[in-house]
Amino acid sequence: MTDPAGGRRLANATAHHRRVRNRRRVLAALLGVVALALIFLALQGPGGPAAAKVGPRLATPLWSARRVPQSIVDDVGTQRLQSSLDQSAAGLDACFVVSVPAGQIAAAGADTPHIPASTQKLLTATAALDVLGPEFRYETKAVAAAPPKNGSIQKLWLVGAGDPGLTTPEAAARLAAAPLTKGDQTTSLKTLAEALVSAGVHAIPGGIDGDDSRYDVTRYLSVWPDRYRTDREIGPLGALTVNDGFQGADGSGAPASEPATNAATQLARLLEARGVDVGPVGRGTAPHDPTTIASIKSPPLTDVLAGFLASSDNLTGELLVREIAAASGKAGTTANGLAVIAAKLKELKLATEHLVMVDGSGLSRDNRAPCSLLLATLELSGSSRFASIKNGLSIAGERGTLATRLRGTPLQGKLTAKTGSLSGVAGLAGFINVNLPVTFSLLLNGDFAESTGIGRREAMALAIARYPDAPGPDALVPAPESPTG
Repeated sequence: MTDPAGGRRLANATAHHRRVRNRRRVLAALLGVVALALIFLALQGPGGPAAAKVGPRLATPLWSARRVPQSIVDDVGTQRLQSSLDQSAAGLDACFVVSVPAGQIAAAGADTPHIPASTQKLLTATAALDVLGPEFRYETKAVAAAPPKNGSIQKLWLVGAGDPGLTTPEAAARLAAAPLTKGDQTTSLKTLAEALVSAGVHAIPGGIDGDDSRYDVTRYLSVWPDRYRTDREIGPLGALTVNDGFQGADGSGAPASEPATNAATQLARLLEARGVDVGPVGRGTAPHDPTTIASIKSPPLTDVLAGFLASSDNLTGELLVREIAAASGKAGTTANGLAVIAAKLKELKLATEHLVMVDGSGLSRDNRAPCSLLLATLELSGSSRFASIKNGLSIAGERGTLATRLRGTPLQGKLTAKTGSLSGVAGLAGFINVNLPVTFSLLLNGDFAESTGIGRREAMALAIARYPDAPGPDALVPAPESPTG
């Protein structure tokens, strides 16, 4: 959907635009006065009636355009930025808003909802911090009906708590080798296997069942296209997943039809490699009031969110939604989690009247969010409770989804942002610190390839980085020549 002749942006003009127009009028009036003053002074030059009484001219006359106030010069930079962003977004259904410490400097359609893609993860992460707390940790347990006897446990249950980072050593190595996921924190399933051996477990004749009863067992949301399964956009959802729910020792296989059984399979493999005899694996619910034989905790939520935001991990987003529901005393469903998120964002004084969330990752094209909401969410990260939002963003040329982007440009190491990409959707929301600190968000919706959208959003980010690019008063009007004798 396009925005013909700027109609949509004009219809959604903010108070900022009115201020810009007023400043333009002031600038025009001032320059008019300056022009009249210069004409008057020119008439008083050599040959004029006062020529005999006037000495050498001042280097900068009182009525000189070189005395343009700095605020007017700043407005020139603001107008240039607005014009550049308008041109970059031309022909698209777009919104953007740019802010500096002194206030908003550019905007278009800021309050109009757009498809946010993965920039929506900012909202999920913010709600997770508010509900769960920065130090929250998932705890995955290996339980039995009774303690080991003579090194044997009849049956073991691996009870999932929703940890999206449970990973085998082989999969962890694969993640660490990829620029996108390098640095992402994981929870080692190997450590749990070693803890079971240290607890004296040498045989589990009844085998291992994976217990994922904490959450709903809907594996994929109906709002997602089927290709997400085969394209590895996201693995099957569940409270017990290992290697993002994909099969194989390193998680490079097909999606598991039963992620809990897949997790039990990987734990059995690691135990057998340590000399433990393990029976069949499957999926089942642990007995009431079991004995915990061993457990493992995830890194704190702040570290989990760093991987979630930087590498834009979709599974983490969806499992966070269900954990938010469960931690709030509700059934661990996507619908319940999204309802809690909406309520929490409202409690945080964020304007959610135009927000539509149908998942936690931003994969669905049915999601809607305005640029102004994304910007306000970023501004929350200035407080200690939400600081991990800013700290966890990808960094141009260095980390996450921007690790291989914008290298050799002024934005390398200076742009930290959450990206969002779908076919016909490009989003970017974060912070730029090149000439001065800038906070911004932008969403582009239209008929374009994903790569085209990425190019456009990067061009807009580079334009923002140049602010303020207006010349100073000395450059606007050349200095007068020194008088000659």
